Amino acid sequence: PDLKLLGLFTVGSFVMRGAGCTINDMWDSDFDKSVSRTKTRPLASGELTHHQASKFLLAQLTTGLGVLLSLPHLEYCFVLGASSLPLVFSYPL
Repeated sequence: PDLKLLGLFTVGSFVMRGAGCTINDMWDSDFDKSVSRTKTRPLASGELTHHQASKFLLAQLTTGLGVLLSLPHLEYCFVLGASSLPLVFSYPL
């Protein structure tokens, strides 16, 4: 296998999965405050603000875009990558 391509897919999947988790924590922070298992999460506990989380999310999405732009067959990969964004944002629902 092409190790560069394998590395790009590994980083891309890790970063975009993390973006979904960040969005989930942002959307559920009020709910998480009232659940004993989740009340110590950084947003729920107030350790991080939504503004800080938004900046982190932007960094994750920017990294994901960088990975996407590094893939071969850019136009095809861009269409596939862009079509996966609704999954990233709907994951927490």
